[in-house]
Amino acid sequence: MNRIDRATKRTLRERERKERVAARAKKPETTAAAAAAYDKLIERLTRAHCIKYARKNWTEIAARGLVEPAPRTHTKEQIARKKLARYEPGIIDALFGLGADRRRALAEAVLTAAKEDADLYNRGKRAAEAHNLDVNLAASVLARDLSAIEQTLRINLDLDAITPALEGFAVVQPGPGRFIVYIDALEFDALPDEAVVAIDGERAGYIPVPFANLQELHISNVCSISLRIGTEVLSVVGGDEVEVITRCHLAQRQGGEFEQHPVLYVRLPHAALTRMDLTRLEPVSTVTALGGRLDWDSTRGFAPIRIDDLRLTDPAPAAAPRKVA
Repeated sequence: MNRIDRATKRTLRERERKERVAARAKKPETTAAAAAAYDKLIERLTRAHCIKYARKNWTEIAARGLVEPAPRTHTKEQIARKKLARYEPGIIDALFGLGADRRRALAEAVLTAAKEDADLYNRGKRAAEAHNLDVNLAASVLARDLSAIEQTLRINLDLDAITPALEGFAVVQPGPGRFIVYIDALEFDALPDEAVVAIDGERAGYIPVPFANLQELHISNVCSISLRIGTEVLSVVGGDEVEVITRCHLAQRQGGEFEQHPVLYVRLPHAALTRMDLTRLEPVSTVTALGGRLDWDSTRGFAPIRIDDLRLTDPAPAAAPRKVA
């Protein structure tokens, strides 16, 4: 994104922070619900890399041929409807006037079951579409065609899982067999700056996250999403390794302007990833173990790193990295 886009997003985030205060006053959240939502967000930001690395076998994929998605069923909805239709208030329900509440709960269960049936069908449909696209693109991917690689990444990536953890990424092929992944990381002010606490047992309250903790969250996020995207790309393109360059907009001391700088560089070798269980590893130590290059301190966060020795050239406009996601 350009500077105007960045400034706009920062303004929107600041507005959302102010609006959240008013929204919480009107409709307080329970501690359990707020904590669950917070924990899920933190997991997406710092555990995005927790996937099993497996290289795609494009020859095998092409040999499988095209598939049809499983037909849509209403199994769960039908079971829920039968329970609703057969319900007759028992002695306890009749005695305490719970029949209406029980019917309402069963009716809501029907809606929930219908949604689960639809979700199951949609997941199967997306999986079939992804497989069929892979079949059609297999020969092109084996030929290292960048356009085909981008297409299969778009449909196979779990965008719901990774979108909250980065701004976007692109893949460039500066030479035969060499792939570089450019990642635009989240800015520091895009991180959740409030933690959930309990008030009066049930009601959720919020407290500011200490600056040092936010810095720890930022480096975990940058390392985690760098590992995730690099691993996903390597599983598709094959080869010995991919290189990952992660960039972030950092505030400059003069005038407070934000400029984009590389903050992390790491090579992800196929040989190393096959020996790792990323689902059990901490992101920062994993990047460090792989020889990642970064300059970070808990008191100031990231500083730009030097990448002049990587034999990178500024791509011409026609050959610039195309955004994948």
